[in-house]
Order: sequence, then C-alpha cells, then structure tokens
Amino acid sequence: MKQRFLTLVEVCDSLHTSIGYIKKLIDEGKIKAIKSSKNYLISEFEYLKLIEFMEVQHNEK
Repeated sequence: MKQRFLTLVEVCDSLHTSIGYIKKLIDEGKIKAIKSSKNYLISEFEYLKLIEFMEVQHNEK
C-alpha cells in the first residue's frame, strides 16, 4: 500500500491555517512529520488526525 504525503503548503492551503501554526504543532509533537531538506512532509493519516484535532478544539470553544 502506498502512503501519500503532503507538504506544509498543501496542508495550510486546505485547512486555511498558517505555516507557523502547523510548525508549532509539529514542534509540540501533536503532528508527526518528516523533515525533508528544508520542507516537512506530513502523511495523509497525520493530516486526517490534524483535521479531527482541529474540529475538537473548535467545538470546545
């Protein structure tokens, strides 16, 4: 089974968030990402977990 990866730009564009916010989540360990030269790659599975995490945070407010 092939695993698909997304760049930070793709994730930020689809979620309408800033790159800084996503990098902060990576640094805090809330998202697992692979560092590839100057860019991060996020697996599709981690991307889906991020969407779920953001929905929970939004609903708690």
